[in-house]
Amino acid sequence: MLFLFPVADRYSFWMKDMKFPIDIVWFNEGRVVDIAPNVPISVTKDLPLFTPRLPAQSALELKAGFSERHGVKIGDPITLLTK
Repeated sequence: MLFLFPVADRYSFWMKDMKFPIDIVWFNEGRVVDIAPNVPISVTKDLPLFTPRLPAQSALELKAGFSERHGVKIGDPITLLTK
């Protein structure tokens, strides 16, 4: 799932009601600014937050392990294609 935000900020995510682990990749100004790999499902009522180290204007949730399998790294360029 792709999240687009109106301004760059340190937007946090949690795993409420998620049934499977994911990778979260945050982007800003065409670059990967942080990655939370293999974020597990929550098994407690206290949901941990996953927050990027730097402000981001978009985030992408991917299947867990995608980032590692495809060599996605902080600083990598990203292009979002839109119609």
